[in-house]
Amino acid sequence: MNMEKLKQFFARSNVLRMFFLLLNSVTWFYLMAFMVIYMLPGANPFVSSLSRLFYIATAVSMLISPFISERVDNSSFILFWVILGIVSSLSPIFLMFNEYGVAAMLILWGTAFGIGFPPCLASISSVISDEKRGFAGGVIFLATYLLTPLLIFATTQLGLFSSLLMLVVWRSLGFVGGFQNLGKNLALLKPTTYSSVLHNRTFLLYLLPWLAFCLVNYSEAQVLEQFFGKSTMALINIVEFVIGAIFCLIGGKLMDQKGRKWVIIVGLVMLGLGYAMLSFFPLISAIQAFYVIVDGIAFGIFTVAFIFVVWGDISSGYCGGKYYALGTLPVLLAMTFSDFASPWLRTLDASSAFSLASFFLFMAVIPIFFAPELLPERVLRERELRKYVERVKEITSRA
Repeated sequence: MNMEKLKQFFARSNVLRMFFLLLNSVTWFYLMAFMVIYMLPGANPFVSSLSRLFYIATAVSMLISPFISERVDNSSFILFWVILGIVSSLSPIFLMFNEYGVAAMLILWGTAFGIGFPPCLASISSVISDEKRGFAGGVIFLATYLLTPLLIFATTQLGLFSSLLMLVVWRSLGFVGGFQNLGKNLALLKPTTYSSVLHNRTFLLYLLPWLAFCLVNYSEAQVLEQFFGKSTMALINIVEFVIGAIFCLIGGKLMDQKGRKWVIIVGLVMLGLGYAMLSFFPLISAIQAFYVIVDGIAFGIFTVAFIFVVWGDISSGYCGGKYYALGTLPVLLAMTFSDFASPWLRTLDASSAFSLASFFLFMAVIPIFFAPELLPERVLRERELRKYVERVKEITSRA
């Protein structure tokens, strides 16, 4: 093995370790959520009333994280993030399940996840080429959504202390992703500010549809639960989760082949059509099934597009932490809004709510039409030329 191949091997090894770190972090987040909601019954009376603290802690830590990560060694920051996750995993053992104890646990939990999430995404994105970013994101989130149910099932088979110990062990594996140094890669990137990000026209044109989708998704969840019932909605969530996991990979691959803009537009139009049909024919089983399918597809596409791909494309050449921090905020804003507006949302007529959702989703397509395609034109032309050459070869071989 020559030196060039050796360098390529270690480069791939670094990327794989960062992939695992992100996989470890997101699955750990879901496990913590499951623990608090279902396995800490003493905390439940306080979780619903104090959940906004978690959203605020996550949002604030995400916004602060780029300032920290840009000023310290990347490996040291990642190790700090993993250690904070381990400490927060143990917090239920040391904190009382009263109002103050649960509040401290939710703040620590939100901070432990949010403080490293944008820099981690930015680090991975900075070492992946534009034409492979969609597929890479699809692989990451498909693996995440396949692994999460298995880890949750394992958790349910254990007692509280054993489950917390499993959380600690699982989060400790994040150290695998920390023993590397991407500092040289990040040092080559230009610094940026939140002001410059918010003045970026392309960023805003992609942010607005993402915000609209998040608001519709979390607000309609309240209406859908009333419409379908809790037991049916739980089954629908499982089906959509499976479809979404598959379309993380399919959507990511399509984004690399057809472009980001086209795939996002298709996702918005399909989901808007699903809500429109549900508003006109809410009791027809085929229409309900169509809605579940397109909602799952949109979930998969938008997870990859707006959590990983789009902000990496827009921040190309710059430190991407601030792009990712602002780009992931719509999820937290939508969850907070849904929490505040929950009493009002539950009183809405289902047909009217579905019509409103359809209207906002179709309106969300408009900014995308004015947005530039993020996949470089060079890549699209090369792929078109490659397809043309392959067709010519097929024709000549038949002649």
